[in-house]
Amino acid sequence: MAAEQATIGFVGLGTMGEAMAGVLVDAGHRVVVWNRSPDAVTRLVQKGAIPAKSLSDVLETRLVFSMLAAEQAVADVFTREVLDAAPHGTLHVNMATVSADAGTSLAQAHADAGVGYVAAPVLGRSTVAAAGALSILVAGEAASVDRATPYFEQLGRRIWDFGSTPSDANVVKIGMNYLIIHALQAMSESVAILESRGIDTGRFVELASDSLFPGPVYSGYGAEISERRYLPAGFTTELGFKDLRLAIDAAAESGAALPTAGVLREVFGAALAEGLAQSDWASIAEVTRSRSTY
Repeated sequence: MAAEQATIGFVGLGTMGEAMAGVLVDAGHRVVVWNRSPDAVTRLVQKGAIPAKSLSDVLETRLVFSMLAAEQAVADVFTREVLDAAPHGTLHVNMATVSADAGTSLAQAHADAGVGYVAAPVLGRSTVAAAGALSILVAGEAASVDRATPYFEQLGRRIWDFGSTPSDANVVKIGMNYLIIHALQAMSESVAILESRGIDTGRFVELASDSLFPGPVYSGYGAEISERRYLPAGFTTELGFKDLRLAIDAAAESGAALPTAGVLREVFGAALAEGLAQSDWASIAEVTRSRSTY
């Protein structure tokens, strides 16, 4: 279904949020934007967005998308006081990666305030977001999902519906990030084997992504690892460690076993200690490199 031109709100204009809000502006919507720092607001206003004087201005649109950096930021911005003041019929679509517990708490807080709530975390980096080609993982009450879907179709290439419990979409996103973390470490170790014998690791990455592992994870991150190219970061090691902890916590809550999680946690800890917090999370490969003897 096509989205008619509408007035919508967007909160959280980091690298991802700015790209996503820009897609909605380019689609012809009147997008009211709010961010805790002004630079991204200025850039989007130059594209045609409407600057909000306060968060209440955004809520007046009654359809608010948010892409905040972490669950604490979501809780700090969408407080119970803010939700209670939202106009009747407001729907909040939270596109951040948050824990299962936070997803449950946020859904309850919105319900208590009479505000609709949909969890819609995404797969894809900022370049993918700017192209409107994200994979969007959605869960929430069916009518609310239907209301947001025309905009999801502009933001993403495919929408994945995971039912009516918002936190389920959050757990799916956590699981996907856990897969990426394993791919990063697996590539790190395979590249170390080849480097120890002087074999062209770029050719190896090309082979892997052209045969067994097609897609952006092995081709993109594999090239970064092979070339030791970690800046500018598409997703930082610090944020990757946060997502690893979310996976460990989700498993602990449900009783799932994660035999490799301890090793990955130690590798990320070492990467942070080596000063790689703001480098791309593919830089965890440098931990394996530093421990190799070739």
